[in-house]
Amino acid sequence: MSTDEPAAASAPEGGGLAGLAEDIAGEVDASEQTRRLYATDASIYQVEPAGVVAPATRADVQSVVRFARDHDTSIVARGAGSSLTGNAVGEGIVVDTSKHLDGVVDVDPDARTVRVQPGVVLDELNEHLAAHDLYFPPDPSTSSTCTIGGMVANDAAGPHSVRHGTTRDNVASVECVLADGSVAEFDRREGERLDHALAADDRAAALYETVLDRRQALAAEIDDRYPDVERNSSGYDLQSAAAADGSWADLSRIVVGSEGTLAFITEVTLELTERPETRAAALCFYDGVIGAAAAVDPALDADPSAVELIDDEVLGYAREAWGLDLVPEEAGAALLVEVETTRETQREDIAAAIDAARTDSLVAVERAVDDEAQDRLWKVRKASNPLLNRRPGDEQALSFIEDAAIPPAELPDYLRDVREILMEHDLDASVFGHAGQGVLHIKPFLNLKTERDRERLRSVSEAVHETVLDHGGCLSGEHGDGRLRSAYIESMYGPDIYAAFQAVKDAADPDDVFNPAKIVPANDGALAAVDDHLRYDDYDPREVETALDFDAEEGFASLVEQCNGCSKCRTTEGGVMCPSYRGAEAEVTSTRGRANALRDAIDGELGADALTSDWFQAEVLDRCLACKACETECPTGVDLAKLKTEVKHQKHQEEGIPLRARLFGNVRTLNKIGSALAPIANRLADFGPGRVVAEKLLGIDSRRTLPAFADESFMAWVADHEPAASAGERGRVALYPDCYMAYNHPEVGKAAVRVLETLGYAVEVPDVNCCGRPALSQGMVDHAKDSAETNVDRLAAYAEEGVPVITVEPSCASALSEYDDLLADTRGVPEIASTVESFLYDRVVDDDLDLPAADPDATVAFHGHCHSSAKGWDHAPVALLRQAGYAVEPVDSTCCGMAGAFGYKTEQYDLSMAIGDDLERKLDAVEADRVAATGASCGQQLDDRDVETDHPVELLAEVLA
Repeated sequence: MSTDEPAAASAPEGGGLAGLAEDIAGEVDASEQTRRLYATDASIYQVEPAGVVAPATRADVQSVVRFARDHDTSIVARGAGSSLTGNAVGEGIVVDTSKHLDGVVDVDPDARTVRVQPGVVLDELNEHLAAHDLYFPPDPSTSSTCTIGGMVANDAAGPHSVRHGTTRDNVASVECVLADGSVAEFDRREGERLDHALAADDRAAALYETVLDRRQALAAEIDDRYPDVERNSSGYDLQSAAAADGSWADLSRIVVGSEGTLAFITEVTLELTERPETRAAALCFYDGVIGAAAAVDPALDADPSAVELIDDEVLGYAREAWGLDLVPEEAGAALLVEVETTRETQREDIAAAIDAARTDSLVAVERAVDDEAQDRLWKVRKASNPLLNRRPGDEQALSFIEDAAIPPAELPDYLRDVREILMEHDLDASVFGHAGQGVLHIKPFLNLKTERDRERLRSVSEAVHETVLDHGGCLSGEHGDGRLRSAYIESMYGPDIYAAFQAVKDAADPDDVFNPAKIVPANDGALAAVDDHLRYDDYDPREVETALDFDAEEGFASLVEQCNGCSKCRTTEGGVMCPSYRGAEAEVTSTRGRANALRDAIDGELGADALTSDWFQAEVLDRCLACKACETECPTGVDLAKLKTEVKHQKHQEEGIPLRARLFGNVRTLNKIGSALAPIANRLADFGPGRVVAEKLLGIDSRRTLPAFADESFMAWVADHEPAASAGERGRVALYPDCYMAYNHPEVGKAAVRVLETLGYAVEVPDVNCCGRPALSQGMVDHAKDSAETNVDRLAAYAEEGVPVITVEPSCASALSEYDDLLADTRGVPEIASTVESFLYDRVVDDDLDLPAADPDATVAFHGHCHSSAKGWDHAPVALLRQAGYAVEPVDSTCCGMAGAFGYKTEQYDLSMAIGDDLERKLDAVEADRVAATGASCGQQLDDRDVETDHPVELLAEVLA
């Protein structure tokens, strides 16, 4: 079996990328692994580049441009790689701005502008601007990952563009590196400034001259052929880039939306907006999607900040899967109408918006004034993501006709025509989107592994694009042309304007350096077509015989293929996913990167034995912390922890289980022995020479503190424990003794028993094995199955009697809840498993339990366990502590970075500490009296930083028991 990493790419003709590496301060990577990672974005396409460059400076970008021109190759600019049209993939050099060119250069609050580099992430920028009560208003759904450079390239928008316009409307100037390596600043110029720009003998002057000439020569045709819509991201914006009489020019407006085909953006000056005092929203329900569409145009009379359409399929999902009772049964569609307003006129303004949207098709209205109620309404709109993206199997909701911009008054007829096209092709689709600007996301379900559906892709694309033009719309209102729509641009604008586009491209980029074959043909006449370079062309994955059950996902490969590349896993603030990416900021450490690598491995693109090769295990899998966040936070539900476990198991089947994996996978046995020999074992754990030997032989980092063993195990304490008088008044619970609570931290279990008994529950401690989580984290599936079988045998009686099995350790509760992946018959055990806090919270909510309140006079910073967050249990400890009288500040943090055995491994120590550094900074910012953490790993990570933690049940015990 080969363990070699894939070889580096062949260099561009005339020189190698190694030569480029010597000239720049940033990084150059032409390895096959990295080229494959950057071969896809969030679109249906796949094109392997020659290499990837992460420039650190503007000078680096100039060097890359000169190198590409001199070596007859091209450049594809890339931010988060969230493009839906394939405009962030190409055969040349991918230049990733997200790693280094991500600075906020200058904020001018008085002028309401900010100057940024292209790799700045939108949400992070707006967080930076919050101190000035300003923000950049375009808000695409990828705001947590999309970069300003990508937004400028695509003229990104979002739901609030109906009020605030698109990116183009909010850009003051753009600094670019041009095709000859020179730097130009583009903004609005007239008079002497314009004359000066035209008089220069350089690439910028040629572009000014071409744009002004074509704008004046084609003035009447441009005004006639450009669609009368608020959003237009198709072609080049000659209409607003210069005056028809030649009196002014603003080339920033032609760079915006040009998809990186004209120049490389190095800095952007953005115009900012004051944050609204408040908002109000309403869900207006209609009898059908046509009725809702008919209400869009009149709704605009109320000057809304958003008008979003939601179809019956999404409404049904929100009502049934999420239990949102605000969605009436008779609703066939809805408009979410929002207004920006003042607190004084909030109710009056939303009432006016509802009246404007009132038609004969209206069946109900749900209005919201406070923030929490508004979030609830927006949750209905956001139900489209899990509904469309989490459907397992080969048929997926694809983005290829979802971006047309139609005059709002035309929407009902447009929808009727598109519905007829889909029916002719026997296709199902869902409809939602930014109706206020006529942009509806219509996503048909197709399987592009089949020739039949590739043909339907072509046929439906052509038919719908003709229909768009028939209704006076434009091909793209938000996502750009890319590989998806460039072939249809000439039919939209006509031959004369299309020839002008080609002239603009030739003036800016005569050597075809920048993203060729997009918008207009490359110099060799090639033009991207809708069905060229599809991701699943010639795709033939090998079948993986799995030890875990993947039936619910329709197979191992199906779960891997669920990744659509949307980039959500590159989020660096908010949520948990993906801690390893946040610590390393390398594409391969993201959920998307691992999924792409897994797909290429099973398809043979990385070699026949790549999946179980040493380099794949180390570089792709081992830096995954198995935090489980991707299971819920990934829009497509790619559970990398489960995939990692399976592939590690495959490796063990070939080579056996290494000693270190056996030790970590049998942590319960080790802890049991350590507790029995506590005084000696604890001294050995601190013995310096022994730690050095353990590091050299086993790779257990000597810088880590090993958890101390308790002299008396929790089970020994329970055997002598006299239950409280109130125990049993409310029934029984089974408290699962996890490996750490049982033998390392029995004080947590004692606190849990005191709390439960005080609240009236008789506590039983079953005789169980390890939950199996440590074994699963090491890929020891057979060992985990053995533990699960024993535990099911011993816990089945509780399931039969409806007695909850609860734990203080979230990772154990999540492991018990996932026994369906291991066993054919779990006898109801997963359904009764939860955490102690979740169990108590549910009873408080159901009014079955009153939680006595005290006055502990303490502020608690709460860090939730990643598995608890993935299962939706994190709110429970916060709510209980608050009811008990504590002032609780939840910390918006990812995984602690310890993740069981992960943080002990020498090769992962630095990454573990980097993730932990972020947690420590966020805890320091809270300035709390106490720190609460639900996981033993979290406590260990913080203990190594001299941060003392308490389990929430210990804090509850202080005031309740």
